[in-house]
Amino acid sequence: MSPSVRRKRDDVLDLDLDDETPVPFEPEGVLGTEHAGDLLTVYTVSGGGSALVLTREEFARSSRMLSEDDLSAMVRIGLSYLFRGGVQTVRVRSDLESVKRSLDELGDEPAYRYEDVLFTAKIED
Repeated sequence: MSPSVRRKRDDVLDLDLDDETPVPFEPEGVLGTEHAGDLLTVYTVSGGGSALVLTREEFARSSRMLSEDDLSAMVRIGLSYLFRGGVQTVRVRSDLESVKRSLDELGDEPAYRYEDVLFTAKIED
């Protein structure tokens, strides 16, 4: 396990999210999370120093409607938390190549919509 993946049990915060909100799928491959305000950072088992950042939006001039087949594992992880109350932005930490691949699979759109969640996606390196 790489040093960027190793986490002390005390470093992983309990989430105080609205668990009664229905989510279309449960996150898989999550090592731990950190929650501060409306930002949630998700640490994946694959680890890495980059992140796919999904931010919930209220309005977008145009957006691409996504089906479940359009979602990479990393996007599924992020969306599973965006569906919950109290989270505006999700950072899914992973290696740069996996983050780029997930973003490339979404396509080059200003915003995306899955069910009733409108969101943007970007790389944080």
